[in-house]
Amino acid sequence: MVYMKVQTLGKSVAVLAALTLAVGGTVVSAHAAAPAYIDCQNFSAGEPDHIDPALTSTLVGANTATMLFDGLTDTDANGNLYGEVASKWATKDGAKTWVFTFKKGLKFSNGEAVLPSSFVNGWKRALDSKLASEVAYHGDFILGMNAYSTGKGAFPAASVVADDKALTLTVKMENPTADWPAIVSHSVFSPIPTTMIGASDKVEEDGTKLVGNGPFMLDKAITKRAGGEVVIVPNPNFGGKASLLSKVTFKIFSDVNAAYNAFASGQCDNGPIPAGRYTELLTKWGTKGVKTVLGTDYWGFNWEDPTVGGTKNKLLRSAIAKAIDKNQISEVIYQGIRKPASGLLPPGIPGFKAGQGLTSGRDLDGAQADYKKWLALGNKTPSAIRLSYNDGAGWDKVASIIVANLKDVGIPAKLDPFAADGTYFSKMRSGKGQIIRGGWFADYPIADNFLYPLLHSKTIDGDNLERYNSKAFDALVDSARSSTNKSFAQSQYRRAEVQALKTDVVMVATVNRGVAVVLASSTSTFPITPLGMIVYDQIVKN
Repeated sequence: MVYMKVQTLGKSVAVLAALTLAVGGTVVSAHAAAPAYIDCQNFSAGEPDHIDPALTSTLVGANTATMLFDGLTDTDANGNLYGEVASKWATKDGAKTWVFTFKKGLKFSNGEAVLPSSFVNGWKRALDSKLASEVAYHGDFILGMNAYSTGKGAFPAASVVADDKALTLTVKMENPTADWPAIVSHSVFSPIPTTMIGASDKVEEDGTKLVGNGPFMLDKAITKRAGGEVVIVPNPNFGGKASLLSKVTFKIFSDVNAAYNAFASGQCDNGPIPAGRYTELLTKWGTKGVKTVLGTDYWGFNWEDPTVGGTKNKLLRSAIAKAIDKNQISEVIYQGIRKPASGLLPPGIPGFKAGQGLTSGRDLDGAQADYKKWLALGNKTPSAIRLSYNDGAGWDKVASIIVANLKDVGIPAKLDPFAADGTYFSKMRSGKGQIIRGGWFADYPIADNFLYPLLHSKTIDGDNLERYNSKAFDALVDSARSSTNKSFAQSQYRRAEVQALKTDVVMVATVNRGVAVVLASSTSTFPITPLGMIVYDQIVKN
């Protein structure tokens, strides 16, 4: 997932997989002349998982959450870090301790002051093991926080110290963490007012209880079903640049074609592009809604599966990886909008190096040779290997290409779709897949944000859908994230990427992600950040 905002443009929004949104038309008095906006997007798991910043793990959910809440820091459209609630930050002990100084006079939408203690309250709630947030691992950088988030200890009050009088927040790190000011921009580190202390995961279902400090506030809560919607309106107590829109309605669709058809019929101001129709629809509607962002699509192997998992089946995984035609996926499905990927890290991430994966294209001869070697070890042609994906977003077309690619090698494979109702990710997290579709937008622009959540053993049952467990990989990532030497850290991250993708072949990165939506002619400005976030408060509608 990933969440980033734009200093010069206002606040931005995140979106992981693709939900559906829309904007209606009620107006706050101060914004009487501003237009309403309707966003109809497909969310590939069928619903926004959450709009609560403590819980959301999807791009669409985070898109809304970061409109409702401002954090300590954020990143602008050029990748530069800036203070959102924090006016400045500093460390005096080699990044072991960070001190954030706050801006004065900031308020929540209910009028309560935003103070350092607001962040302590927010982190106590978000990282509490009882809330069971899938993104709580971001707090592991803080000294003693992992024990709290896993139910093994109390909240580390000595590591997160608020001084409301001095307007400072002091954070002590588990290890020296030079990137902490960027990491803390994640929505899980949002503040909360006193009215939300101890709030359950149901708080987002009542628009009066999910209270934030961002440019918008919640008017209508999430419905968690296709045909539902989320409505946000300008926050009258927001201390930053006012929204150019009077209201935003996110209309939820579980099928990409239905979402696009709603747009094409004039019901929405933007909509998603169904697979295989990029050239056609961008020619018709224009390219203002297209931007390459920090993200990667991939297919991973269940490390615990007896057919494709473990060290004994490396040659089979290698054969599959070499057989996949990334150029075909790029051209047929995305008409070149998403470019073939040569590794997990996307271009633009510090530490990126081309060619970190097993192949940059297709190696059919190599695939056939590896498969023969695997069979020669006494293995037999497997039953059709399942390609698991969430239905309704066009992944069936990608999977069908891969099935045909594998047939050229003699490897049988079949489609294994899961209903677009949130079932897919829960099934994959519990180890039900064989070859697993995944994708990732950066939460913050550092290599760790791809390698740790997607592949570290501590994130099994979370975003490590492959259930990959490698001591060698973990050691490389752990050494990188505890170093203040950025050159050394980037070197370790590169070695870790090679360990996972070349040595162990636990996943195949297929294409680098981009945001691509079609826009109505009435939308003249549609800001998209490098993290894939749409800056809703600064959309310009004629």
